[in-house]
Amino acid sequence: MARDLVPKAQERIVIQRSGDRCAYPNCGIPLSIDARAAEDQHKAVGKVAHICAASNGGPRFDAQMTTAQRGSADNLIYLCGPHHDIVDTQLAYHTVTFLRDAKEKHERTVARAMSHAMGQIGFDDLELVCKFIGMGEERTDDQIIIPIGIQDKIDLNSLGSISEERIRIGLAKADEVDEFVRVIGRMRPNFGNRLAARFKQEYYRGYADGLGGDDLFEYICAVALDNAGPVETEKLHAATLATVAYLFQACELFEHEYPVA
Repeated sequence: MARDLVPKAQERIVIQRSGDRCAYPNCGIPLSIDARAAEDQHKAVGKVAHICAASNGGPRFDAQMTTAQRGSADNLIYLCGPHHDIVDTQLAYHTVTFLRDAKEKHERTVARAMSHAMGQIGFDDLELVCKFIGMGEERTDDQIIIPIGIQDKIDLNSLGSISEERIRIGLAKADEVDEFVRVIGRMRPNFGNRLAARFKQEYYRGYADGLGGDDLFEYICAVALDNAGPVETEKLHAATLATVAYLFQACELFEHEYPVA
């Protein structure tokens, strides 16, 4: 049986949830090496592992799972090289239960750290995230609006409790993001609308790849973080979340209207 490949979008999601650190218990080492020359790029050195194998005969294979379930971020864990190798060789110890528990605890720790860092972000962190839109001169006449309430929008887009918590954490900095957009907008006309349009572009790209709900929200955060600079920090993760949450609230990022009956 052919091995099911991990969709790139799902890889980005699990790396985002893992905070670019190894999820193995008591490890947590950073999994990217910063570039030392301006012309170089930083290098990700982590490895994405399946909890239940991608193909029959692989470690912890579950015949009841679908191809989509095997390639989902929920079935993936981000590890350093040595721990990636041992979880696929020392199988009696590294059970499905062990790996799922390790993944859950690590991702919860990352979320708590990002919540703490949220109170420390400033204009410099937001500027790194907003470089994501590039320096082009494309324009849009769309207006940033607040179409429906936050809870209604969360429900409309089938976002789960984790995404809802992350949005509400990010919205703690909504006033600061709004002020940042206004300040930059005085120097770069139409900046706010261009920022919204750039994130919408990634929303539709993820949607076209079959993502929805929590996965789509995490994908947008992951893409923004990928483009936010070579050095990933907890503050940068927090600034990314704050920006995406602000746009979730303030513009047409994600569905914003209930279907007409």
